Amino acid sequence: MFQLKPGSLAIIIGARTSAGRRNIGKSVELFALCQPGQRFLNPVNGVMTELPATADRALWLVTGDITSFDHQHGFAFVRPEHLMPLTPEDAPYAVDAFTVN
Repeated sequence: MFQLKPGSLAIIIGARTSAGRRNIGKSVELFALCQPGQRFLNPVNGVMTELPATADRALWLVTGDITSFDHQHGFAFVRPEHLMPLTPEDAPYAVDAFTVN
């Protein structure tokens, strides 16, 4: 199983909302895995942000050329299963393209 880590790069491969689907295929940097009710300083706009306590799961705050659910540019919350790491050693099916059998 692969592990997502703050500071690493990933690609958005899925979304549940129409706003989130606009970000599919875009590369992002992982900032932090945020728990419901957790407050933090947003790295993009410098505003204190909170993942609502009513959220049913932890979500990754990611940054890049993406749009949030409320149309703010530069960041979004994404489910872990909708992210695939771009770092080969973290990828779930990393393959050495130069291996000859």
